[in-house]
Parts: sequence; structure tokens; C-alpha cells
Amino acid sequence: MSAGIDKLKNIGIQKIHEDTHISRAHIEAIFQENFEDMHGVQFNGFLSILEREYDVDLSDLRAKAKEHFGYVAKYMKPEQSIQMFKTDNRKRNLTLFYSALGIALFLLFAFISIKNGNEELAAAKSLQQTLQNTPPQLQESKIVQPQEQEQNRTIADENLTANENNSSVAEQNTTQVEKKKEHIEAVPQTPNTQNSLLKIVPKSKVWVGYIDLQTNEKFQTTSSDELLLDASKEWLLAFGHGNINIELNSVSHEFKTPKNMRFIYKNGALKQIDVEEYKTYNGGSAW
Repeated sequence: MSAGIDKLKNIGIQKIHEDTHISRAHIEAIFQENFEDMHGVQFNGFLSILEREYDVDLSDLRAKAKEHFGYVAKYMKPEQSIQMFKTDNRKRNLTLFYSALGIALFLLFAFISIKNGNEELAAAKSLQQTLQNTPPQLQESKIVQPQEQEQNRTIADENLTANENNSSVAEQNTTQVEKKKEHIEAVPQTPNTQNSLLKIVPKSKVWVGYIDLQTNEKFQTTSSDELLLDASKEWLLAFGHGNINIELNSVSHEFKTPKNMRFIYKNGALKQIDVEEYKTYNGGSAW
């Protein structure tokens, strides 16, 4: 056991948790040299925080962690990837079954449609032959009496009036729709807010801690994916290493260092700061 670990044990898990916000379970795992519940980047990030906060040397433990995680990466991951892409024969059989069922249903519907079409065609031909064989006197129009003509004229006038009223209502509705359309087109478009983002692009997996200076809310993550923050707010940033890019207002700032880095984003400007200045913004805490 190294002298650095002995010093940390004398300080105590609860005190270290309060100072660094590292979980008690992770601190206990570091003391016991238990690497199973953490990945390499996260473990090294915790060691960096402890070395910086308490001025201890944990290089021996870091070497053991490197050996362990190197072994996991070399011998464990290929087996997992082989299992991931194993073919499921049951799913393939079900796919063939549903394909055959779909083809059978399609042929059945096609047969029914053709049969109905032939029946309708035969009925139409039968009706045409019936009309051709009807005597001419039965096909003559009925003589309309004067009283019926007057009634028909009245009905026609009413229908014409109704059609005119409907046309007037349709023209009013069309005018209202056109006016509404003109009003919608006059509304200005919402400006694009893409540039109001603070983008953090890690070049490798890194621990990131970020604090909203207005609400003092703390967030943390360990990832190699991009992290987008609202550039209209003010942020306090901490990184487990400095191999990152930070993009602000479409301008990318590149950093290359294995050491921890800290920044403050305030009044639209990004500034790199040291540990002491970071603590002044964070109430005296290193995280």
C-alpha cells in the first residue's frame, strides 16, 4: 500500500467525499484497489482529483489500474462483440413465414377482384340487351301536364337561389382564407439559435464537471460524445484531461494536454483558470 493511500485513509472517506464530491463507494473501491465498478478514464480522473486536492502521489495505483484496464480491453471486448452479432435463426424463420403469408393473401385478393370485375361486366351487358329489346312505346317520355311544369319551374327557381347563396358564402370564405394566409406570411421567421451554444468536443473519453453559476447546480458526465451547453448562461467547467476542443460562436479552440483543465465562461467569454481561482467561484471546493 502506497504512502498516498495511507494519507487518504487517515483523512477519511466522508471528508474526501465532502471535498471532492466523489462517491463514497468509488473512494472505498480506490482504497481497496477494486477496478471492477469503474472504467479506465473514470478511475484515472478520480486519481487526478485526489492527487491535486491532497498533494499525494498515486502513481503506483495508477500503474496497477493501467495494467488491469489494458488486460480488459485486450481480452474481454472481442468476446462481447462476437456475442453481439450472433444470428437468431428463429427470427429468420418467422420472416420467411410472414413473407409467404403476405404473398398468399395478395394472390387471394387479386383473384377476388378479378372475379367481381367479371360479374359486374356480365351484369352490364345483360342490362344493355334488356334495354335494346324494350318496345319503342315504353321508351317514350311521359307527357308533362301544365300544373307539373309550374311546380318544376318553382323548384328550379328555389334551387337557383340556393346555389347563388352558396356561391356567395364560398366567395366570403375564400376571401377570409386569403386574408388569413397574408397575415401568416407577414409573421417574421424565428432566428436560428444554433450559434448560442457552447460545444465541448472530447478527442477521447473524459470526465467533465460543469456548474451553472446562476443556480449553483452541478452536473458531471464521463463520455467521448459532444456536450452542448446554453451559451446564454454562465458556466464553471472542469475536465479530467485537456485533450479537447471547445467551440464558441462557430470558433473552435483546441487544447492538447494530459493534465486537468478548468475554465470559466462568463459574459460570453471563455477563460482558462487555475485551481485557486476555480475554488473562489465554487465556494472553496475543488469540485
